[in-house]
Amino acid sequence: MKMNFVKGVLATAVLTALVGCNSDDDVNKFDLTIAHVNDTHSSFDAGSLDFTAQVDANDFAVRASVGGYPRMATALKAAREAANDANKPFLALHGGDAFQGSLYFNVLKGEGNAELLSEMNIDAMAIGNHEFDLGNDPLINFAENVNFPLLAANMDTSNDADMDAVDNILPYTIKEFDGNQVGIFGLVLEDLESISSPGVDLSFSGEVATAQDTVDTLHAMGIDKIIMVSHIGLDRDIRIAEQVNGVDVIVGGHSHTLLGDFQNIGRGESSTSYAEIFTNPNGSTRTCIVQAGDLAQAVGQVDVSFEDGNIVSCMGNNTLLIDNDFKHKYDGENREALNDADQQATEAFVAEQYNIAITAEDAALRSTIDTDYKPLIEEFEGKVIGEVLDANDPVDTTMLDHVRIPGLSRGGASLPGTGSEAGAQVAASMVWKLNQHGYGVDMAITNTGGVRDHIKEVETGGLTAGYVIGSLLYFNNELAIVSLKGADIVDLLEDTINYAMTDSSGAFPTFANLSFTFNGKAVAGEQIEQLQVCPNGVDAGNCADIELEKVYKIATNAYIAGGKDGYDIFESRKQSETVKSGFIDNESMIEYVESLTAEGKKLEEIATGLNFIVPDSYADKLDNPVLKAEDNQ
Repeated sequence: MKMNFVKGVLATAVLTALVGCNSDDDVNKFDLTIAHVNDTHSSFDAGSLDFTAQVDANDFAVRASVGGYPRMATALKAAREAANDANKPFLALHGGDAFQGSLYFNVLKGEGNAELLSEMNIDAMAIGNHEFDLGNDPLINFAENVNFPLLAANMDTSNDADMDAVDNILPYTIKEFDGNQVGIFGLVLEDLESISSPGVDLSFSGEVATAQDTVDTLHAMGIDKIIMVSHIGLDRDIRIAEQVNGVDVIVGGHSHTLLGDFQNIGRGESSTSYAEIFTNPNGSTRTCIVQAGDLAQAVGQVDVSFEDGNIVSCMGNNTLLIDNDFKHKYDGENREALNDADQQATEAFVAEQYNIAITAEDAALRSTIDTDYKPLIEEFEGKVIGEVLDANDPVDTTMLDHVRIPGLSRGGASLPGTGSEAGAQVAASMVWKLNQHGYGVDMAITNTGGVRDHIKEVETGGLTAGYVIGSLLYFNNELAIVSLKGADIVDLLEDTINYAMTDSSGAFPTFANLSFTFNGKAVAGEQIEQLQVCPNGVDAGNCADIELEKVYKIATNAYIAGGKDGYDIFESRKQSETVKSGFIDNESMIEYVESLTAEGKKLEEIATGLNFIVPDSYADKLDNPVLKAEDNQ
């Protein structure tokens, strides 16, 4: 199926018209198209996507706007219209986690999601763990204001009167197409309480047992075409497929997995194929699994064929939804709009691909966002969230300085021994945010290139939300959790520090809950000395030597968690699948500062945990004299 999204749905419509719909003479056959999204995380506005196009037979690095709710709406509507034109049964499904992920959620608490998703004619949605981040009430409000059912077969609401009274939260729903019934049930994390905040009177049963029980219930009702819309992650979806009989299709979420092969645009390939089919334990029935990444960047479409209630074919792909606002680094430093020839060549390249498509935004949704919601965000961005204090700096006590590499100032102190003051607090905010939600991370390691500026007060007399978003952390990176052994953390720190000094200054690590010396004068492989883990921060003092064989959970950003910018150890040596949290770094930083303010505290300098001894080969590149020497303590 090598076609872009619009071509794909139209070609499917033509093919269906040629082979015919389900006829009276062919009553045991049934075809169904499913369009699906998951982990949309309040991504009302577009993000950015880096990909590789072929221009004049050469690789050409391009950045474009990608996704956003209006673009996702266009794709879902196009898929439904094509299926309707072909008289083909169609479902639009959401794999959960509409909440969190942007300032829209921070301000609106889910209300915007209800209106916008209802405009997309979604047929059903799994409940995600982030739907409970603010307790039950925002989820109840969301359920009462959407026009589609929320599904969770393994959630028991019977002991919670408020939740139990919501008639739109169901274990399953049934859709009928010309006499063919399709059962759709939802599955949530069986251990949801450990990473979110559901009410204490809610309970969650086992995923495998509930899935089998629900399938058996639907079979007893005479329904033999069954879809599970889940928010448990790809690994657990596969477990369901391998341990449960009778689930025909799993539309997944939670692991943020963009299934499929995207090597044609330089984006790699997932280890599990899109629409991969797994055999059930009975050896006869099979399950097809799909998932569509995250952040409203892609829509998946799968065409499923049944015979006698059993799945016989499952084919489709995910399609990334982009704008044609392409940019390229012609000078190697700054991205700029493409010249006319390259623009035309890039558009032509995209048009030939099956998994990326230039997609217009839905005008009505864009207008709703810009008119009703964006002004609220802009008002929030002007809000003062806290005060900044750098006690070591008598020149400017309202700025925590940022350096990429210790000793190389960027308009502030050189910080030759300790590294970035700002980066230390950004890393601390990652640990705080994730552990507020039960992820149990031990430390944070992120890249200084992801921290874009000093942390400072502006003319309003304080640190504003807008400064955090627009200056400090403007990449909107998602927080992720990577598990590594202690010995691999040692290697990661040494590798990234040396990589930063030779290839990419932004790769230099900044971290929380770690303390060590980087001795650039030592031999390779022995440059990290006295590495300790400090569970409550370096300033708390309860640090202990790292255990080389122990597995630690590390907070970071999703970009470098994928092995980018010298952090290949995050990908090559991880002890389990990377967890993408759905939380965004700038949103988390804002909440962290607000929590300090609520306690009557300022955002002040904390120990970075780094003692940097510069290599002889790098010494002549450092600031001489050291800038703002009084702030280098």
